[in-house]
Order: sequence, then structure tokens, then C-alpha cells
Amino acid sequence: MELFREFFGCCPDALEEIKSLPLRWDEERFCFWLKQDFPFVEALYRFQVGLLREAPHPHRAPLVQALMATVEELDWLLSQGADPREPVHPVRQEYIALLQEMEGFPYPYRLVFFYFLNRLFLEAWNAHVEGDGPWQELAEHWSAPEFQAVLFDLEVIAQGQVEGLDPGVLEHYLARILEMEKKTWSLLL
Repeated sequence: MELFREFFGCCPDALEEIKSLPLRWDEERFCFWLKQDFPFVEALYRFQVGLLREAPHPHRAPLVQALMATVEELDWLLSQGADPREPVHPVRQEYIALLQEMEGFPYPYRLVFFYFLNRLFLEAWNAHVEGDGPWQELAEHWSAPEFQAVLFDLEVIAQGQVEGLDPGVLEHYLARILEMEKKTWSLLL
């Protein structure tokens, strides 16, 4: 979490804006949001495969665990009715394009971006999701000790990559990831 706080100084109000969005948690809206998550998670899977392909040996185990969590999420989304052939919402298309753009960076940047993306999502999720509902199974998945351990490991290895990276590039892409998270969560307004 320290790495997240360190670089979050670039846009201090953005996460609070995401956390304070007046989301409507009705089942129909949530199901739409979930189904629209499938193409993004599929793109994230491809991003992770690229990371794993270049990962040094000590980074492989946490990245494999993160990849398995993504595969499980894709399977779960399909079981919830996601259809890979459905049209992709423009917000999801834009976020997928950002992932594809970030794939052009060297491994250390991509690893840090991947950590930020996961941490930001989890921060927003924890701020918004409470109580029973169709989201309960996902809430349990993302709050499980195993997933928290993967996120901790990602933070540790991302911290080891930050030195020597251009802080301006990191701040720029953190701001873009934050903006995409805000747009994604806004689909629940």
C-alpha cells in the first residue's frame, strides 16, 4: 500500500471521487456492469501473460497466482451470463485501449501499472460494496486472504521496480488508470 500512497500524490482527489460516486446497486445494473467487465478482464489476462513472459524468476510465482485469479474471474463472469460476443461498451473499449498502450512499455513499468490497476480497483470496490446482493460472491473472492496475499506480493515486487523509472510517466499513467476506473464505476450511476 505504501507504493500506492507514494505515487497517489499525483492526483489526490481522484480516488476519493471514485469512492464517493453515488452508485446504484440494483441487480440489473450490476449484471450489466459485470457482463461488460468480461472483455476488460480478457484484455487484462493478455496483459498479464505478457508480464509473465518477461518476468524474472523471483516474480513468476505471484504473477502466476494473479493470472490464475484472472482466469477464475473470467470463468465466474461466464457463469454469470457474460457473452464474449456481446458489443463492448465504449468505456470498456477505452480501458482496453489503455491496457494495449501500456503493453508497449518495458516490464518494470507494466508491473507497476498492473499493481496500481489492481490496488485502485480493490480500493474502490471496498469503498462501494457492502451487504448482501449479487456481488457477494465477488466480494468474497477479492477479500479472500489468498487474493490479499497476491496483492501484497505484487506490491513488494512493484516496489522493487520503481527505482530508475520516470516518475512523470508513472504519474501520467496512474492518472489515466484512475480516470478509467472512475469511468468504469460510473457505469453503475
